This record gives sequence, structure tokens and C-alpha cells, in this order.
Amino acid sequence: MKILVVEDHTPTRLAISRLIRAAGAQVVTARDGEEGLGYLLTQRFDVLLTDLRMPVMDGIELVQHCLRLPETQRPKRVIAISGEYDAGVLHGQPVQFMAKPFDIQALLDMLGGKPN
Repeated sequence: MKILVVEDHTPTRLAISRLIRAAGAQVVTARDGEEGLGYLLTQRFDVLLTDLRMPVMDGIELVQHCLRLPETQRPKRVIAISGEYDAGVLHGQPVQFMAKPFDIQALLDMLGGKPN
């Protein structure tokens, strides 16, 4: 499984990516939505895991761009995480939500992985 993690808070981005790698997934990280979109346009991912509140391009805009990609280029799943959790912000979109702070096991379960 290949996962794109988009998170502006460096310690959080590194911790999430380290734990997901330990569960056996391949991880690419981005600092903001603009960088994440660049990866989405050039690589294929099974999952997009993105924070919603970020500078430059926020996760909401990133998700909207992602969902407009051709189906063959779009990740199979999109998971949005936010400390200011608002499930209504992308109402009607095929997006799963997780509030920060979150339990890493709950995230791994959502991804379908198991920790080593």
C-alpha cells in the first residue's frame, strides 16, 4: 500500500509516516497541499491522508483537487485529519474523517494495517 501523508506540522508528519511505515506501507510525505498535489499529479497512491488546516494550500482544497482527478489517478481512499474536526466541511464527498489527537491504532485500523 502506498500512502501520501500531507501534514504541515513536522513532528506530527514524521510520527505518522514512521508508524505507517512500521506497519508495512510505503509512505510519501508533503508539507502542505500544494506539495501534496504535485505528488498526486505525478505518482499513484492507494490512500491520501491529509490535514485540513495548512498554509499555502489547505487540505480542503487538496481534497477537492484530488476528487477531480481521473479515477485512474485518484487515490482509492481519502482520509482527512484535523484538530478542528468538522465533518461537514466536505459533506457529501467520499472522505473519511479523523479528529486530532487520534489514536494511532485507530488510524492503522482505518488504513487496514497492523503495527509490527
